[in-house]
Amino acid sequence: MGRFGLRLTSAALMLSLLPVTIGSCGAACGCASTPDANWTPPPVTAGEAAVYAAKIAGLPSMSADLAIGPDGRSFYVATAPGAVAFVDGVSGSVVEVVLEDRMPNDARVSISGAGALATAQLFLGQRMDVTGLEASIREIKQAGVAAYGVTWSDAGGNAKVEVAVSAATGDVFAYADLRANVNITPPVVGRARAAELALAAMGIPGETVTSAELAIDIAADPQNSAWYVGLGVPTATQADVFEHGAFIRVDAVTGETTIVKS
Repeated sequence: MGRFGLRLTSAALMLSLLPVTIGSCGAACGCASTPDANWTPPPVTAGEAAVYAAKIAGLPSMSADLAIGPDGRSFYVATAPGAVAFVDGVSGSVVEVVLEDRMPNDARVSISGAGALATAQLFLGQRMDVTGLEASIREIKQAGVAAYGVTWSDAGGNAKVEVAVSAATGDVFAYADLRANVNITPPVVGRARAAELALAAMGIPGETVTSAELAIDIAADPQNSAWYVGLGVPTATQADVFEHGAFIRVDAVTGETTIVKS
């Protein structure tokens, strides 16, 4: 783990070697960018970054690895099962948290905007002081999913922090610190919905999902978030061995699909 942003590895290899046998999937990243000769380690350590990220994510622990951006800015990628976060290596600020297993997968609206606002306020109030900031809420309906975005802004209307809440479950699934000078739009499309969109993009009878990995590139401007979904048709003799594979990129914000390999 160590490249600037999450990158798919095992699933890509899996698709290039079809037929394949299903294995476990989880977010994976590539190799770290090599610092230049004048590079110095950031003041925040990996251990500290992991603690800061876990506090915002509401998890008992996370692990963190250094990531170097194209401009030389140091971040840490903090991970735990079903969660990823980015931490500024200089200030220690948690720039973003995404809780994959809580992301919306359909357009159900089971909670009101007021309910989502209360949930977001409770979430943020347990983690930081937002005195002097005013919260506003908006509905997010796109790519067949529904959510609420709650943004805290200063008196001048400058957005500072955002929390995303699933409209179906009422769970907080993303957090973004908009003060970090990073162009962030938290992903909203969940794994199950991404799989549905990938299957629809190919439209091959009998095709099934073999893998689904979330990749977040915080170095892109704006940030690039996508699901990479592996597809295949089970062979006639073995249900866990696939042929006629495909590899689909599903934008985790818009739901737009791109065939990477078929």
